[in-house]
Amino acid sequence: MNIKVVLEYDGSGFAGWQQQAKGRTVEAELKRALRSITGKDVVVYGAGRTDAGAHAEGQVVNFHTDGRIQPLRMLAALNARLPEDVAVLTAEEASDDFHARHSALWRRYRYRYLDRVSRPALERGRCWHVRGPLDVDAMSRATPALIGKHDWTTFCSASEPSEARVREMRSAQVARSGDLVELELVAEGFLRGLARSIAGALAEVGRGQRPPEWVGRILQARDRRQAARTAPAGGLTLMEVIY
Repeated sequence: MNIKVVLEYDGSGFAGWQQQAKGRTVEAELKRALRSITGKDVVVYGAGRTDAGAHAEGQVVNFHTDGRIQPLRMLAALNARLPEDVAVLTAEEASDDFHARHSALWRRYRYRYLDRVSRPALERGRCWHVRGPLDVDAMSRATPALIGKHDWTTFCSASEPSEARVREMRSAQVARSGDLVELELVAEGFLRGLARSIAGALAEVGRGQRPPEWVGRILQARDRRQAARTAPAGGLTLMEVIY
């Protein structure tokens, strides 16, 4: 049975999604829980490799089992074994050819800035406190340059293969919700550091340090040296994977 689950997690205590030699990861915690349930080492496939400190409200994962445990029982069993900062929201049987990563059409990420004077208490670890008002209108005027298929060299990690840096951005929107400013990005795939680098550039526009058209200029330059400061990971959340 190919089981598809949707997870939410607080990334503050994790070194990211992907299992590593060192550091606590979401993937390792899920595999540990599955081994406890099935008695076997289960291979899991995640839709997005979230960074250390980044969160998820809609991470999609699939894995194969022998079918003795039905999805709803699997949901309950996993939640009984996973740590308190990870939860399974849904579990269902998927078609044999479903793959959480390769079957995905789009991924939606949200980045949150808190632009009031006072530091956050309730939202600590879930936003970037920028200490000063952001010009949401200017940030919104910068986002159209991001839409479409681009080479994202300026905005992605230098570790990404140069031949794999072209991705399509479906939408990029900035809106205010009280003291929070929210950036939503929908793309076919997110290269390492891409969402946080875009968030960092838009923060400079919002602070009045750069004009809106600057974002499009550095994108077209395809030069990582022209990038802004990368925004902190705590403000980033994987919201949804679209199939």
